[in-house]
Amino acid sequence: MAKALTIGAPQHPALSAAYERREMLIPHLDALLDKAEAAGWDRGQAASALMYLAARRLTPA
Repeated sequence: MAKALTIGAPQHPALSAAYERREMLIPHLDALLDKAEAAGWDRGQAASALMYLAARRLTPA
Protein backbone atom coordinates (compact mmCIF):
# COMPACT_ATOMS: atom_id res chain seq x y z
CA MET A 1 0.00 0.00 0.00
CA ALA A 2 1.27 3.48 -0.86
CA LYS A 3 2.35 5.73 1.97
CA ALA A 4 -0.23 8.42 2.76
CA LEU A 5 0.90 11.93 1.93
CA THR A 6 0.74 14.61 4.59
CA ILE A 7 0.68 18.36 4.10
CA GLY A 8 3.05 20.41 6.20
CA ALA A 9 1.71 23.51 7.91
CA PRO A 10 2.81 26.94 6.66
CA GLN A 11 5.88 28.23 8.45
CA HIS A 12 5.09 31.94 7.92
CA PRO A 13 2.04 34.21 8.34
CA ALA A 14 -0.40 34.19 5.42
CA LEU A 15 0.42 37.81 4.50
CA SER A 16 4.18 37.19 4.44
CA ALA A 17 5.97 36.86 1.10
CA ALA A 18 7.60 33.71 2.49
CA TYR A 19 4.14 32.10 2.90
CA GLU A 20 4.18 30.98 -0.73
CA ARG A 21 5.77 27.59 0.01
CA ARG A 22 4.14 25.78 -2.88
CA GLU A 23 6.72 23.01 -2.76
CA MET A 24 4.80 21.36 0.10
CA LEU A 25 1.83 20.81 -2.21
CA ILE A 26 3.75 19.44 -5.21
CA PRO A 27 3.69 15.75 -4.14
CA HIS A 28 -0.08 15.97 -3.58
CA LEU A 29 -0.73 17.63 -6.91
CA ASP A 30 1.49 15.11 -8.69
CA ALA A 31 -0.34 12.22 -7.00
CA LEU A 32 -3.73 13.63 -7.98
CA LEU A 33 -2.63 14.18 -11.58
CA ASP A 34 -1.17 10.65 -11.68
CA LYS A 35 -4.52 9.24 -10.48
CA ALA A 36 -6.45 11.30 -13.03
CA GLU A 37 -4.12 10.19 -15.82
CA ALA A 38 -4.41 6.54 -14.74
CA ALA A 39 -8.20 6.93 -14.91
CA GLY A 40 -7.94 8.05 -18.53
CA TRP A 41 -7.72 11.83 -18.26
CA ASP A 42 -5.27 13.76 -20.38
CA ARG A 43 -2.77 15.16 -17.84
CA GLY A 44 -2.93 18.68 -19.29
CA GLN A 45 -6.73 18.67 -19.27
CA ALA A 46 -6.76 17.41 -15.68
CA ALA A 47 -4.34 20.17 -14.64
CA SER A 48 -6.52 22.74 -16.39
CA ALA A 49 -9.63 21.41 -14.64
CA LEU A 50 -7.86 21.63 -11.27
CA MET A 51 -6.86 25.25 -11.91
CA TYR A 52 -10.46 26.08 -12.80
CA LEU A 53 -11.85 24.29 -9.75
CA ALA A 54 -9.29 25.92 -7.44
CA ALA A 55 -10.14 29.38 -8.78
CA ARG A 56 -13.83 28.74 -8.17
CA ARG A 57 -13.05 28.09 -4.50
CA LEU A 58 -11.77 31.67 -4.21
CA THR A 59 -14.93 33.41 -5.34
CA PRO A 60 -18.45 33.26 -3.94
CA ALA A 61 -20.87 31.01 -5.84
